[in-house]
Amino acid sequence: MLNLRADWWGMAESSETLGSIRFGRFDLSVETGELRKDGVRLKLSGQAVEVLLLLIASPGKLVAREELQQKLWPGASYGDPEHGLNAAVNRLRETLGDSATEPKYIETVPGRGYRFIARLDPPVVPPELEPPEPEPTSEPATPRWWKRKAAIAVAACVGVAALLYPQIAPRIERLWRLNELQHLTIVPLTALPGNVASPTFSPDGSQVAFGWDGESNGKGYDLYVKVIGSNKPLRLTYHPADWLSAAWSPDGRSIAISRVTGEGDSGIYLIPPTGGPERKLAARGVGTNYGNEISWSPDGKSLAYIDDAETLKLFLLSLDTLERTPIQTNCGHAATPAFSPRGTFLAWVCMDTNSRSSLMLLRLKDGRQTHLLSRPDEILGLAWSSDERRIVFSFQSALWETSLARPDDLEILPVGHGASDLAAKPSGPGFAYVRGSSNINIWRLDLLASPPQARKWAASSSEQSSPSISPDGSKVAFESTQSGQREIWVGDADGSSAQQVTDFRNPMTGTPRWSPGGKLIAFDSSVGGEANIYVVDPNGGVPHKLSIDRRDNGMPSWSKDGAWIYFVDAQHSTLWKVPSKGGHAVQIAESAASVTIESPDGEYVYFVRDSKLWRAKTDGSTEEPVAGMPEINPLGGEWFPSETGIYFLSHTNGKTMINLFDLKSRQTQSIFTLEKSTPQWIGGMPVSRDGKLMLYPQVDSASSDLMMIGNWR
Repeated sequence: MLNLRADWWGMAESSETLGSIRFGRFDLSVETGELRKDGVRLKLSGQAVEVLLLLIASPGKLVAREELQQKLWPGASYGDPEHGLNAAVNRLRETLGDSATEPKYIETVPGRGYRFIARLDPPVVPPELEPPEPEPTSEPATPRWWKRKAAIAVAACVGVAALLYPQIAPRIERLWRLNELQHLTIVPLTALPGNVASPTFSPDGSQVAFGWDGESNGKGYDLYVKVIGSNKPLRLTYHPADWLSAAWSPDGRSIAISRVTGEGDSGIYLIPPTGGPERKLAARGVGTNYGNEISWSPDGKSLAYIDDAETLKLFLLSLDTLERTPIQTNCGHAATPAFSPRGTFLAWVCMDTNSRSSLMLLRLKDGRQTHLLSRPDEILGLAWSSDERRIVFSFQSALWETSLARPDDLEILPVGHGASDLAAKPSGPGFAYVRGSSNINIWRLDLLASPPQARKWAASSSEQSSPSISPDGSKVAFESTQSGQREIWVGDADGSSAQQVTDFRNPMTGTPRWSPGGKLIAFDSSVGGEANIYVVDPNGGVPHKLSIDRRDNGMPSWSKDGAWIYFVDAQHSTLWKVPSKGGHAVQIAESAASVTIESPDGEYVYFVRDSKLWRAKTDGSTEEPVAGMPEINPLGGEWFPSETGIYFLSHTNGKTMINLFDLKSRQTQSIFTLEKSTPQWIGGMPVSRDGKLMLYPQVDSASSDLMMIGNWR
């Protein structure tokens, strides 16, 4: 048992100072490490208790993962402390009845560590150690000089308080803020079938406009507006789009929309909030990523929006001249721009890599840019407080807030699970967010049937993706959220006997790939804040992190002989390979690339660059695009090389099709039309070695609603 008595009691270690720590209905003995609930002893011991003591020793403070690992496994040279720490925290949460997404006791600060957030009662000292009450005595007469000493004492207290205030003020402010966050209230704004997106409030906050796909027969999103508190929304547009973003003008007379649809129709438009003809302001590309892609400046003079110009970039559009100006974001992809309420700042999300995003600020009066914070995943939406002091953002299916004064002091909101797009109310407190849920299953396609036949591989109420078929065809590895977080699972070929393989509790865990011999699975995870490649025995065991002389690595795949693992350097989007046991990495593709798979004969390695499929020799020589191959989605692994050619997905007129490109004839053949759409990231569409079957993920159901937190400020 770790000795934390001196840390807790602030005195030298001694058996005479032992007592118990109380929080909620729990009582923790400092001496024995026993945890009781309502007086009943709970089964908790070992590292889980040690983690609890370490966190309680610094109540309300962040305790870094590295510090916990060092104290739990000092000088460890074997095993995996990261996985061991995750397991200990999971056992602790299960015993406390706590939740990682809506914590009451143990809060996770992604990529950094943990924080004990519950209120601690005063330490309980055993009765035999309590000092005896003093004997009553008669008070002596008060000396005449008592006033002078009292004045000196008061002055000293004031002086000490002045010295301590800078240190204690942040803690007091944080405790006050935590109390405010515990009283947030949620009000549903919509209860509609289908999906909603990109909310925006009218200037007075009485109405909300949003995209909705519920009346387009699956063709896409149109713009709707409704009075808050009413039932039926008013439809403003009749032009379904693949994606739609909206921003209400400060004077309330127009709504700007960014529409992504066909080549000629994508653009920036204005429409009256009561309906009527649209006015096109500018054209835009068809590329999009996620979130609300447009924001109206508080002075009404310009629009900030995202456009596809080779990469997703940020532009300012003048409403007087219709001239657009690019903003130098210095990042690969920009997303979700948002002007601050007074027009002091423009904020946006910068996708630094495939597994990390940053929150950026531009001060408009002098053009100064500030990197506010980084997160090991996508920041999906953001909104400002009315006083411009705070930003709330959605990250890993939860709502978080940060302050401009102390951006590293993040707080997770106790409400808002499943949040994505955000919009602040322009007048008064509050913001709206999109709360979504989806059911994604893996489907099996019989390629030899005429015509090919599809059936669900394994039914689930959660999300399943990134399938990988074992070399002998008897097993399937895949990503699943069945346990509450995205983990690696393995099931039989018929979809039965699925077993969880990892327990990282990190939403950026996935991309499982079988080794050629079927004895190992390689996968990636951002647990700890940085993407790394792991290997694990599918029959059980602790995942082992590969030691690679490059950082932030993901999307692994094996060479045919099992000697190498290909991967993508997420920081630079470059392609590498490393010995399967780790070591020195060798670069394969010089320019940006993603999603790599070796050809069945082991001669080439295929990868995606700029929506085109490329190939190179396995030593990195002779890079060339695959001649005649149609363009493909650069994200998600929507292709697979087989003995007969390259299978790939195409998306046309709301339909998703599986196609086969013949490498010899350079002809494309349509194989199968999916019943429903695929998720944005499928993670792979593998074909078995015998060419008989294919696996692919499909969105079997998805829905989302608008929610409002009315008292956040």
